Amino acid sequence: MVRNRAEQEAQRKRRQEFDAKMKSLTARFNIPDPRVFSGTFAGDDSPESRISGVCRRYVEHWDEMRAEGMGLLFYGSVGTGKTFYASAIVSALLEQSVPAAVTSFPRLLNLLQNASDRQGLIDHLDQYKLLVVDDLGVERDSSYAAEQVYAVIDGRSRSGLPLIVTTNLTMEELQKPMSMQYARIYDRILEMCPVHLLLAGESRRAGSAQRRVELARSLLRE
Repeated sequence: MVRNRAEQEAQRKRRQEFDAKMKSLTARFNIPDPRVFSGTFAGDDSPESRISGVCRRYVEHWDEMRAEGMGLLFYGSVGTGKTFYASAIVSALLEQSVPAAVTSFPRLLNLLQNASDRQGLIDHLDQYKLLVVDDLGVERDSSYAAEQVYAVIDGRSRSGLPLIVTTNLTMEELQKPMSMQYARIYDRILEMCPVHLLLAGESRRAGSAQRRVELARSLLRE
């Protein structure tokens, strides 16, 4: 019993130290984007699906994925669950005290644009053993943005740490981009994320929005 209490106390202290570390990481550059970090496997409405299985096994084999620097690419239309599953992986790893974060390309671009230490911010991303970056492709209208995206991807590649990317782009757009500037970005991502997961079907957001509309109508009808 005494041994069990000692082990529990040691575990509690390790968790406190981990939580303090994550808080300190966020305080420096505020990388995590709370607007896109919302998924856990407990909320998975398709736990028997192939995509869910791959994501859960990624967590189970995290040590191997980490050692090989292997990430995932989620692609498909809007609202199909890409960000949810990427966030669920991060949530599960955080529970195991693995430093991980979910952010987005728009957030990183904004941070880089306003950073006094741009290289320091890029180097700081290496503190996260797994980094999820949401919404690849929304920055395509700007040559400057493309340069910043490449800096982030190149830095992650050099670190050897895993990267998970979500995008609404098609595989054809990723494999045959319109410019060489984006070709080098997408080529690097496809190399770093050798598992490409297509999420198709009806938008979950659209379904959720429709349910909210129907609920509002039923409540207000009286």
